[in-house]
Amino acid sequence: MNRLLYIILVAALAAAMPSAAHPDGGKKAKADSVYIGGEVYDSFTKARIKAVVTITSEDSALAKTDTCYIWRTSSSFGFRVPKRPMRYFIRAEAEGYKTITDTFDLKPRGRKGYYAIPRLLMKRGRDDIYKDVGLNEVVVRGTRVQIAYRGDTIVYDASAFNLPEGSMLDGLIRQMPGVELKDNGDIYVNGKKVDYLLLNGKDFFKGKNKVMLENLPYFTVKNVKVYDKSTEKSEALGREVEAKDFVMDVNLKREYARSYIANAEAGAGTDNRWAARAFGLYFDDHTRVAVFGNANNVNENRQPGSDGDWSPAKMQRGLLSTKQAGLSLQTEDKDKRIKDNFDALVRWNDSDNERHNSVETFASDGNIVRGSSAFNRNKDFNLNINNYLTLPKLHIYSYVNLDYTNSSNTSWRRDSTLRDTLTNRSWSEGLGRSRQLYFFGYTGWSQPLPWGDYLVLFADYSYSRRRPAEDFSLTGTQYATDGTTDRRNNYADTRSDSYSYHLGLSYDFALPDNWSVRPGVSYGQNRDINDNARYRLDRLASDRYDELGLLPSTRDSLLLALDADNSAYTNVLTRSYGTHLEIMHPMAKSYVYVQLPLYFRREGMHYRSGGLDTVASRSYTDFEPYAQMEFSKGKNKFELNYRMRVTQPEFQSLMPSDDTTDPLALRINNPDLKAITRHWLGGKATFRCDSIDLTWYAGAQTYIVRNDFGTRTTYNSQTGAYTYIDDNVDGNWDFELNGGLNGTFDKKRRLRYVFDASVKYIHSVDFDVAYDTSADVLSTVETMRTNLNLNLTYTLGKLTAGLAGKLTARNSRSDRQGFEAINAYDYQYGANLKYTIPVLNLDLSTDFNVFSRRGYGSAEMNTDDPVWNAQLSKSFFKGSLVAKLTAYDLLHQLSTKSYSINAQGRTETRYNCIPRYLMFSLAYKFTRKAKQNDKN
Repeated sequence: MNRLLYIILVAALAAAMPSAAHPDGGKKAKADSVYIGGEVYDSFTKARIKAVVTITSEDSALAKTDTCYIWRTSSSFGFRVPKRPMRYFIRAEAEGYKTITDTFDLKPRGRKGYYAIPRLLMKRGRDDIYKDVGLNEVVVRGTRVQIAYRGDTIVYDASAFNLPEGSMLDGLIRQMPGVELKDNGDIYVNGKKVDYLLLNGKDFFKGKNKVMLENLPYFTVKNVKVYDKSTEKSEALGREVEAKDFVMDVNLKREYARSYIANAEAGAGTDNRWAARAFGLYFDDHTRVAVFGNANNVNENRQPGSDGDWSPAKMQRGLLSTKQAGLSLQTEDKDKRIKDNFDALVRWNDSDNERHNSVETFASDGNIVRGSSAFNRNKDFNLNINNYLTLPKLHIYSYVNLDYTNSSNTSWRRDSTLRDTLTNRSWSEGLGRSRQLYFFGYTGWSQPLPWGDYLVLFADYSYSRRRPAEDFSLTGTQYATDGTTDRRNNYADTRSDSYSYHLGLSYDFALPDNWSVRPGVSYGQNRDINDNARYRLDRLASDRYDELGLLPSTRDSLLLALDADNSAYTNVLTRSYGTHLEIMHPMAKSYVYVQLPLYFRREGMHYRSGGLDTVASRSYTDFEPYAQMEFSKGKNKFELNYRMRVTQPEFQSLMPSDDTTDPLALRINNPDLKAITRHWLGGKATFRCDSIDLTWYAGAQTYIVRNDFGTRTTYNSQTGAYTYIDDNVDGNWDFELNGGLNGTFDKKRRLRYVFDASVKYIHSVDFDVAYDTSADVLSTVETMRTNLNLNLTYTLGKLTAGLAGKLTARNSRSDRQGFEAINAYDYQYGANLKYTIPVLNLDLSTDFNVFSRRGYGSAEMNTDDPVWNAQLSKSFFKGSLVAKLTAYDLLHQLSTKSYSINAQGRTETRYNCIPRYLMFSLAYKFTRKAKQNDKN
């Protein structure tokens, strides 16, 4: 593995370094030239202008013309000119504006390759006969192209999709070809995860995709673009200094880009289901304010008529009642000297989760079966505040995050362990509450130097406090062999405080041909204090402690119940000294980024538990290289990535102690535990053929782990208790091939197909379970996991019909004695329909799918579950009011079941889920459109 790592790093560095000049002088020509560029805006509104800019050198030897490139928030132009002192005359022209001229004196210095021309501000001309004329919107209906490409940008035309009135952004995203929307809000485009969502090129609750997905009305969206975006740091520095983000940019229709938008919806249904939400948005060229509120107890946002992805394994588990409200404020001054983005989100959740487990643990002396049922009720309050501040002129960028959580929960659990006969039964009841405060901040500053280099400083800082964190539990364990029962009343009081800060300095060498090399150093310090006090209240001489949640009235009485052997106090101070080297080469059609960080860390810990009170220390070095390479050839794109990660065992887990809190699960620390090293290598190629409307991709990736954490497990055949100790194990790795394609069959692009597939081989190694004595026998399970997805969609006017089919196969083998081969299959087939009924103008959406399972160990898992959903909607008052009738799970067959397998065993799980219901709702929307007199 070390040899493979060495080869990869050498290849990355060889590819990253600038090549020698070619005999034809092409490289030399670039080295003897520089790039000058600027931006053009309206002098009053600071709106972008697509102007034609011409430059002429003072000696008349050079004259060039460029049309401004309108991109997100900028309107830019640029020219490559000889690297020598020269005065240039600049002329900007645009329809409706007065022509302006200016001069720019180029004074090349050092290795600097880019020179910024001061912004050009244009005034409207008196002959702009259209400036006060308002034109009514003209709607052209016909066959619209759902997906198009502009360079490396994917553009989805929102008007080409058929969605019912009242739909939100998530309904559009789910229909876009090549796009997958996960239940947690994660979005994948052609198999690649989107880092975050943008609204008109700007952040909107960054990192919280579901806020926009569930609250932005579909009718406001013009198109959705997917592209690679420069990071905040790169934009502040004015050049690419780190890998770009992969983003999805939601662009509003022109009439909503400067307007007021408001919509609200409320509904009530059977089985006490209810939902309500409201959303308001104000948008102009420099300010955006959004507020929203959402409350419901349906914990489901997928709509009937989509691809029918209601797989039980992906359903929202349990029952959830949620209330949330949010505010987003983004502003900038007209001269773009300051930009600020403020987000605040407050949320109340009340969840009700029930789980039923069947677990089979593999063992050479006979497999062990455990069955369990559990219930958990959680109530959470969360406040999250984020603020991004950028001062582009000063090259300062700052981010702060504040998060506060207050939680409480109640629970119960029932378990049993069997082999040939019943071994034990156990039960427990629990109460808990906790409060946690977390703060994080980051500040960066860069100073461009006259000769083209950059000096960069950064600092990040954090603070966390968790207090109180209390847990009560009443437990009982009955042993079948002798009929005895072990009853316990446990109380845990956990408190933690931590802080950290890191300071860094780097110097960016700007090399010819847009190469840059950045060495840097950093220093950081972390302090983590954890006080985990456990008590056995059943040891106190009073029957009152047979009840849950009662504490003694005095501190002295509580100390009598202290379980010192299972209590621990740790105070860890970590100092980190780092150095790194980054090599970058961002170009229009290629990108190379290599990061070579090296960190030396020194930890000191005060540890106290039971009879042990000691001070310990350790030192280690982490090397975690990363390499990313991308290049485009025509309409095709190729990517290659490598990453290595090192995970050290927690310092506390190396202390010679054990945890006997649970009588059926004794956990022993292993002082000899080593660090895990993970390697990830992946590549992907994306191809386009516009003439036949075909896009397809293929990729491969492998994940290799050295010194993975395995678990040595000893099973007591008399009591059914387990003893666990973590230890390192080698041999865990996997390899995956994936690919997909989407396109249309017909020239009018009415019949579209989307297909994707993946095959993953997983080699899983762990320690075999030993009976009544410790053993060092490894168990290996080889699993082949196959996924196939196919969607066909036909669109004609207001009719959209589709077919969907999916297959997930898990085939596992092992040479371990007594292992039975596992061949489990989940497959789905179904259809969906969206249609606007003429005359009545009634929108119908429905989907019908059958979810089937085969090959599971439990007969109750091998089922066929037909799921049918439907929705009728009708708009009134020109679409301002929409009435909807929604029916979920008409056949009452929906459930949540999941299955997993590894080298230790297999688990089959069932959860409770929301019952079927019928809901009637009303949605109202209000818009105040901007006047159509802005020619920009």
